Amino acid sequence: MTEETSGGTADAAPGVRAPGLFASRNPRFYYAGLIVSQVGTNTQLVALGWYTYQLSHNALVLGVVTAAPIFTMLLLSQVGGLVADRYPPRRILLCSHSLLTVLALLLGLLAYSGSLEVWHLVVSALCVGSINAIGLPAEQVFVSEVAGDALLKKAVTLNNVILNLSLVVGSSAAGPLMAAVGLGGVVLLNALSYLTMLTALLLIRPARLHVRAARPGRRPRVRGAWGYVWHSPVLTLLLLVIGIVGLFGTSLPSLLLLLCSGELAAHAGAYGILLSVISVGSLVGAWLTWRTKVVLGTVLVSSLLLGILELATAAMPSLLTLGLVLLPVGVVSLVLRAGLLSLAQLQTLPEFRGRVMAIFQLVYRAGWFLGTLIASWLAQAWGPRPAIALGGAAVTLLVAAVVLVMTAFRAMSVSVLTQRVPRISIDLAPEPEGRHRRPPRHMAADS
Repeated sequence: MTEETSGGTADAAPGVRAPGLFASRNPRFYYAGLIVSQVGTNTQLVALGWYTYQLSHNALVLGVVTAAPIFTMLLLSQVGGLVADRYPPRRILLCSHSLLTVLALLLGLLAYSGSLEVWHLVVSALCVGSINAIGLPAEQVFVSEVAGDALLKKAVTLNNVILNLSLVVGSSAAGPLMAAVGLGGVVLLNALSYLTMLTALLLIRPARLHVRAARPGRRPRVRGAWGYVWHSPVLTLLLLVIGIVGLFGTSLPSLLLLLCSGELAAHAGAYGILLSVISVGSLVGAWLTWRTKVVLGTVLVSSLLLGILELATAAMPSLLTLGLVLLPVGVVSLVLRAGLLSLAQLQTLPEFRGRVMAIFQLVYRAGWFLGTLIASWLAQAWGPRPAIALGGAAVTLLVAAVVLVMTAFRAMSVSVLTQRVPRISIDLAPEPEGRHRRPPRHMAADS
């Protein structure tokens, strides 16, 4: 499977050294702003979750505040993809981060004045989810404009590393900051982090972006993107994989929290330790992804390994053995996410990228939301270990079934390459001549 699009290739030509991701100023400013913004966001999320429970003493209220952004993101994700394909992503991000800054300022002032109530938190969560539903697809597209297709894999990998590490840093910093400056101070610091991102976006030079060529007279449509994905075998397969992983493989952190609160309660800080181990594994996964070429086989093998490792996690009896298994879980998770997102973008025409990435985000988040509910119910009924085991088994069996069925019907070929380091090669079979499916009229009009 080649990794080429109309916008460029994923790898430099043989014998030519590709420029580094930070060779120009635009990626440097963008990722500096992203690091500060993500740490601020995760710190506020943890602080608001703690404050919500302290204010209401009601787990249901905490669940509503936590789920509200996810609900609005699911509801508006397709609108966000449409907006990302109609308007310049940088302009959308400037607007979304400006709104997030104003929202954080208002929330911080309410907290400082002692007027913050539960309904404020619910409305704020709904607003944040709505803004992110519009901003996230644009952010995915903007990453490709900042880095270019030749460096897209590295850019997506770095994005995932920043998201993982900022979660650990934000979670660790929330408690001390709450004690030092209170909730209002934490939220106002997050507003400052949004201002940092706004400054970075303003310092980026539009002339040096890898901007998509606009097609005059063409108005993007939501259904055109769904038709585009359906008529691309690679995108359809990637969407199926991300749906399986989202539904059965993303509830591990919440189940680990239950495990640490129960069986491992005697170990102080066990949950933080396990999250840190996963983050270290993510760094190793980022290094592997950075140095190697990500292809379809990487995604499929990584998803199978993730399921197997989650099965092993359920069987580990102690904190030490859990850490030994969760380290490769972090490696495989990072490789899988980076591979899925970079391949999906590289296999998509630039004018469809916003809507296609919105579809992927919709399927992943819907799977994560439903999967977390199912896993929580199973953990309540049988305990966290059986819930972890069932999730890992489901990922392994379903992905294996997809590969076996496609191979049996000759839609996929699987072979072992005997080189210095033997590896598995997985490719989709080309469609025979004369049997190509004709795209629907609405997709032809869109593209």
